Amino acid sequence: MRHLVSVFICLTVVFSRSESIAICTEVKGKVLREGYVRDGYIRKGDPIYHGDKIIMDGDGFLSFMFISDKTVIDIYENTVIKVFSKSNDSRSQSNIALFGGKVIVQMNEESNKKFILDAPSSIAIASVAHFITEYKNDILFDNLSYSMFTSLTGEIEIENTVSENFMNIREGETVVSTRDGKFLQLDTFRDQTFIENTLRGD
Repeated sequence: MRHLVSVFICLTVVFSRSESIAICTEVKGKVLREGYVRDGYIRKGDPIYHGDKIIMDGDGFLSFMFISDKTVIDIYENTVIKVFSKSNDSRSQSNIALFGGKVIVQMNEESNKKFILDAPSSIAIASVAHFITEYKNDILFDNLSYSMFTSLTGEIEIENTVSENFMNIREGETVVSTRDGKFLQLDTFRDQTFIENTLRGD
């Protein structure tokens, strides 16, 4: 009996992993997928599964849409993410983890669900928002590592998981969350040199 229960649990896990949670709507260049169900290059129209790791090459681009809430994710060159869908009380929640690079998230205006983006040392929780997130590890500037969030529309709550501090950003605002626990509020689209100098304390 115990063996049958174990088999049932394993089959349930395999089944949930094999369900597609998103679909690729556009792809340019070579975009690699590593996952439980499929490995290899992603093509337009391909399903994307829970736990898939998506790796962009130097000039790649990929756009996909979560099926449950119609959230659209645009992924740009030199970006690595992992894709998840979490179920809670019969409701699914879209979630991506950003390991490096740049993504743009556009939530469906009719969705009543939260969207979660995990970046190194930072978590963003968004509702009906359109925002940009970029994670950088600049080895040329004393190994500065930070996540930058820009709200185009909507409001986003950001937690720095090192300091456990929170900040809300609204439309047109940008905040940098550093790996040493700091928040730096910047004007949207401020040039890169200013950001680097601010992080270094210059």
